[in-house]
Amino acid sequence: MRRLSKKNRQNLVLTAIALCAAIAIAVVSFVTFVTGEKLFLDEIRTRAQATLAVQAATLDRHLDKFRLLPPLLAQRPDVQAMIALRDPVGGERVAAIVAAMSGAREVVFLDALGRPLSSSAWAGRNLSPQPLPAFPAAFAEAMEGRLGRELLPGDAASTASYVFASAVRTNGIEVGVVAVRVDLASVEQAWALSKDPLVATNEAGEIIVTNRPEWRGRRLVDITARQPRGRVPPTPEISFQRSPRSGFSLIRLDDGRETLNALHLSQPLTVLGWSVGTFFDTTLAHSQAEKATIIALLACLLISGVGWVALERRRATLRRMRDDRAAALRLERRVRERTLDLSEANRQLAREVEEREAAEVELRRAQAELVQAAKLATLGRMSAALSHEFNQPLAAIRSNAENAQILLSRDMGAKAEGNLAKIIAMVERMAEISRTLKGFTRRAGTETKPVRLNSVIDEALMLLSPRIKRSEIEIVIERPAGDPVALAGHIRLEQVVLNLLSNALDAVGDRADGIVRLSLAETDEHAVIEVADNGPGVPQDAIANIFDPFFTTKEVGEGLGLGLSIAYKIVHDFDGTLTVSAAPEGGALFTVRLPRCDTASRAAAE
Repeated sequence: MRRLSKKNRQNLVLTAIALCAAIAIAVVSFVTFVTGEKLFLDEIRTRAQATLAVQAATLDRHLDKFRLLPPLLAQRPDVQAMIALRDPVGGERVAAIVAAMSGAREVVFLDALGRPLSSSAWAGRNLSPQPLPAFPAAFAEAMEGRLGRELLPGDAASTASYVFASAVRTNGIEVGVVAVRVDLASVEQAWALSKDPLVATNEAGEIIVTNRPEWRGRRLVDITARQPRGRVPPTPEISFQRSPRSGFSLIRLDDGRETLNALHLSQPLTVLGWSVGTFFDTTLAHSQAEKATIIALLACLLISGVGWVALERRRATLRRMRDDRAAALRLERRVRERTLDLSEANRQLAREVEEREAAEVELRRAQAELVQAAKLATLGRMSAALSHEFNQPLAAIRSNAENAQILLSRDMGAKAEGNLAKIIAMVERMAEISRTLKGFTRRAGTETKPVRLNSVIDEALMLLSPRIKRSEIEIVIERPAGDPVALAGHIRLEQVVLNLLSNALDAVGDRADGIVRLSLAETDEHAVIEVADNGPGVPQDAIANIFDPFFTTKEVGEGLGLGLSIAYKIVHDFDGTLTVSAAPEGGALFTVRLPRCDTASRAAAE
């Protein structure tokens, strides 16, 4: 037998190694694709299950909140009397109120023969009764003493609705039926947030609710058993073929316009006899599995290449080392250049940050100065009235002191004590006004803490009391039973209330019937202050700009247009809101909503 040469043996060994490597690469690629596809499909199934559970619960909750409404309405005496007396006007009013408050699409009252007596759809119309959709199944079940249920199917142009019905009994006799029609459009709107198809089908496979409007009213048809694999003929229905693989329900869906390879999951709604299903596109899973296979293939090729390179390494070592040194030098040079660029960019960024921080500090300082100037301007406008508020007690103090001196000289100590008591009371009044003025003019900090709104209102009213006394304006104060506490700043909030009250007094002017109403209230999350007047109000075209700096509706010279702007900024700093609307009295209503303080922090409130 002829022996192979050394070169031929080497070539044969290399050929065998190459063949084994090719087989190994093929096996690894196949295993990687199958495993990767299963992992990605598992991830898609997990997301699909979560989405399906949420959306099925959305549909179930939406219908369940209307389920008990017909039985409750049927037990109301006014509804029983309305049906017994066949009062369509009263029935329309009750139906309209119930529909508006519950969110139902329509509330209908029918007599014992199924003829509609009144409906929320007729309310407020001077027309003959409008035609109503028939729901004989729900009516018949209700007359049998059960809760009537019936689906009113939709189509591509209109959404489906669901009817609940309950019998109305008088003296144990069914005299009529209350039916509540629930619109399923809100469920479809919620489902529209999902990019993958969602459907609710009945036992016949008809699509009732879906986030694909063009599918509504069509049927899902499984053609797996009657068509060859891979062929999906166009039909009016939405056809699909099943392709089960490793425990996954994979289908090929065709709606006549497009074909979708999807993972199908469904969840039954037993009470309704429906099934909610979702179709998650598996294209991404296949794509990711292909990418993983390509990566594995490249890794195998890389390993094979490394083996080949190892055989050629001895010859190429010196050249590679030389090339590596050159590449290292180039890389080091590029790193130095990039380091210099990054250092310069960092320095420039640091300068910009310092400039922005300095600008922010200057802006805050300017805002604080503007707030302080507004407070001093407010005090300036009240100076004449405050001067009278101080001068009148001073004159009375002097008069009482002179009288006390005379009484003491005549040994009339008891009467002198009365004069001295009056002097002490007037001095305390002046001291209280002085303390309030001192606190108001002090520069306010920026922190927020619990503040008692009654205290803020009382101090603001004290500062405005001279002006209120001179005018004929009626001030109405509405306080809740408790003492509302909000997270704010005492002095800054007092300035907001003072600005709003001053604007309300300016709006009312010298009207003999002028009224300014100040109200306090609390909700679960907010403490609310409302200031309303019966002045001319805010023009509709000025509402959008009412809180802009230097915007004012007053005459020239009567204001700078900064009061509301400053108040808006202060309330915004408290994480609150300041809004304007029309007041019931006919003027303007300004509403301040502030974060409500929790119970644990109320004891530390100012």
